Amino acid sequence: MTRGRDAALDNLKGLLIISVVYVHLYDMLGQKTPLLFTIRTIVLAVQMPLFLFLCGYFGKHAEKRRDAAWAEYLLPFLLFNTLYYLVRAEQEPGMQYVLLRPLNMYWFLLTLLIIRVLMPELLRIRWLLPISLTVALLAGGDPFIGRDLSLSRTICFLPFYLLGYFCTPAHMRRIRKLPLPVAWIGAAAGAFLALWMTDVLPVRKGSSHPFQLVNSYARQGLTPWAGMEFRLAMYIAAPLLGIFLLRIVHARRGLLTSIGKGSMTVYMLHAFPMLWMVGHWGFVCRIINWFVPAFAHIKYPGKLVGGVPQLIVLVLYSFVISWLLSAPPVVRTYDAFIEQMKLWLFHAAKKQEKTEETKTVQGN
Repeated sequence: MTRGRDAALDNLKGLLIISVVYVHLYDMLGQKTPLLFTIRTIVLAVQMPLFLFLCGYFGKHAEKRRDAAWAEYLLPFLLFNTLYYLVRAEQEPGMQYVLLRPLNMYWFLLTLLIIRVLMPELLRIRWLLPISLTVALLAGGDPFIGRDLSLSRTICFLPFYLLGYFCTPAHMRRIRKLPLPVAWIGAAAGAFLALWMTDVLPVRKGSSHPFQLVNSYARQGLTPWAGMEFRLAMYIAAPLLGIFLLRIVHARRGLLTSIGKGSMTVYMLHAFPMLWMVGHWGFVCRIINWFVPAFAHIKYPGKLVGGVPQLIVLVLYSFVISWLLSAPPVVRTYDAFIEQMKLWLFHAAKKQEKTEETKTVQGN
C-alpha cells in the first residue's frame, strides 16, 4: 500500500506561498507602518529558509534530481524571468535586463538548479553542513558575490536545503511531537532575535534586508563582523520559527492543502497580477473607498489604525491570488505548457541519442 502525500507539509507550503505573495506585494507598494514592517521582518526570517528546507526534504534522490534539474528549473527561469522583465519594463522604462541576474522571485529557480546539479558531488564532502554554514558566513565579505546567477542566495540558503535533505521522517515525527509550549518559546525567541538584530544593526537605506541574503555585507552598510552576526542570527532564528510552524500546522485537508500542492504555479505566476495591482493601486483604493466611505479622505491604506486595513487588504489579496493560481485548471495548463516546451527543446536530443545508441549496437 503506497503512502499518500503528507497533508501537513502541503498545508505548510500553502501558508508559505501566501506569505511570499504578501511580502512581494508589500515591497512593491512600499507603504510601511511599524506593524507591517515587524510582520515582514519575522516572515523574512523563516519564509525562504523553510521553503529550501522542504525542497531538501523532498529532494532525497540526488542523482535523479540532478538529471531533471535543467529542464525543471532553467527552462522556466529563462521563460518567466524574461517575460516578467518585458511586462515590468512597461512600468519602468529604464529597467535593465541581465540574462542571468534574476528579477525578484525568480532567483529561487536558479538557486535550486545550482544546488541540485551540484548536490551529488557536495555529498562527498565530510562535515558538509558546518562547512556550508562557514562558507555562507564568509561569502558576505566578498563584494562580487551577489545577484548574478543568484550566487549569494545559493551559497547562503544551501545550509537550509541540507538540513531538509538530512532530515528523516523520524526527525519530522519528533518535531511534530514537541511540546507546544516549547515550540512557542522557541518561536518567540526566534522572532525577538530577528527583530532585535534588525533594530540594533540598521542596514543602508534602499538596500535589501540581510535576511534576504542577496547582497554583501559592505553593500548593506555593515562591517564584516556585524554582517556575520546578522547572518548568524538568521541561522538561529529561522530553525526556531520553522520548528514552530512544522509543529502547529495541522494535517487536515482543505483549501490550504490545494494551495500547497500548486505552490510552484503560484510562485511562477503571481508576479503578473501583482504588477497589475501595483499599476492600478489608485483604482483599487477607489473601490475600497466606495465600500468603506470612512477611508475616502485618507490616503488608503496609509497609517490608519497602525496599518491594520492595509494588512487586511494585503492578506486577502495574497490568499485570493494564491487560491486562484493554484486551482487545478491553472496547474494543469501550466504543467502542459512547460512539458511541451521541454519536449520541444529536449526531445530531439534524446531521439538523436537513441538513434546513435541503436547504430552503435548494430555496428557491434
